[in-house]
Amino acid sequence: MAAPPEGSADGVDLPPPPREPYRHSLRRWRLSLERYHGLRYWALTRGLPLLMTYVGLFVASGFAIGWRRAYDVSIGITSPAGSRVPVLAWFLSVAGWLLVPAVVGGIAGYVVSDAITSRRTGSAEEIFTRDDDE
Repeated sequence: MAAPPEGSADGVDLPPPPREPYRHSLRRWRLSLERYHGLRYWALTRGLPLLMTYVGLFVASGFAIGWRRAYDVSIGITSPAGSRVPVLAWFLSVAGWLLVPAVVGGIAGYVVSDAITSRRTGSAEEIFTRDDDE
């Protein structure tokens, strides 16, 4: 007996299974992020969205007010009020002062926390309790 053709069961052609809705695949991806811990989890769930927000504002401002002016507004060299699109420039200025330091500070915090945790020999309660406390 010959083998049934590929994509069929017992010689009967089957339609392909329906595609998974986008919202289901997005939910499955979001739930799969829980397998990461520490810095990798924070970077994927918090750091990347913040950084992408900043990049989006920078690109939009670059097209609207010019790339050099967007850079100067972003790091605080020039005022956003004097640009062609001041509302967008103000958002970029605030993002440059808040989002970028938040991402860098978050990464530095996780690195320092990991270094401290790996060197600790006892629990914090054991280290900070004195003999006369008991």
